[in-house]
Amino acid sequence: MILVKLVAVPVVIWLASYAGRRWGHRVSGLISGFPLISAPIVLFLAYSAPRAFIEETAWITMTVAPAVGVHCLVYAWLARIPLVRWFPRESVQRWHWVLCILGAWTACISTEWVLSGMVIKGPLGALIAIGQMLAALALMPRPRTLAVVPAIPASEIAVRMVVAVLIAGVIMLGAETFGPRISGILLGFPITASVLPLFTLYLYGADATIRLLSGFVTGLIGFVAYFFAFASLIVPLGPWPAFIAGVFSSLAAVLLALGVQNRWRKFQAGRAAA
Repeated sequence: MILVKLVAVPVVIWLASYAGRRWGHRVSGLISGFPLISAPIVLFLAYSAPRAFIEETAWITMTVAPAVGVHCLVYAWLARIPLVRWFPRESVQRWHWVLCILGAWTACISTEWVLSGMVIKGPLGALIAIGQMLAALALMPRPRTLAVVPAIPASEIAVRMVVAVLIAGVIMLGAETFGPRISGILLGFPITASVLPLFTLYLYGADATIRLLSGFVTGLIGFVAYFFAFASLIVPLGPWPAFIAGVFSSLAAVLLALGVQNRWRKFQAGRAAA
């Protein structure tokens, strides 16, 4: 069963990486922000655990999702730190990603723990979570260079997939072992938001990482929408109807968010031209 669950992880990494090769880092992050890993995991868990347990876990996962936005926000700002000013040696600069990942993980886990103790179920909880995600998006640093489409080699994608599988294996074992609060936190842990920025910062620089993480936070709005629908329907309708409703809710939420972002960019461009 664990092997079946782990299939979703490398597939997501592969999909996001190849999307990045074609459309750029922002689209890669956008795809990664969807619950493409946690949604199959919670669906499988729904067939091996009581529905009440899964419902509680889903509400907690929805509530702690903004912590991943915090993870992205902290990672992006740490990536922007001009490490070369303090450590001119290239060998030290290569470890910049360690500072970013440790700082982002610390911020994420701390925020998840706080939010998991303040679960608000229903539409109000979803609106609060989406509002927190929008705040993280607004606070993101802005890239200073023009976007480019990276030529990500197949060997790099393979390494990304292996690293993600290792992280996901630990998370899934923990999700099946502990109670709803810990399970919800683990299901919301940023696997792809850890692996993809790691490689992106090391190989493509801070601006590419910021674009990736900004797209990721936008995708997380779909993450919240999915778990809202899943948690609302798992008890009365069962796993598959809840899963399908979650998928459609996730897509609709992200499309709406992208539409609003496009209108806002056009508004700003119009003001700048006036």
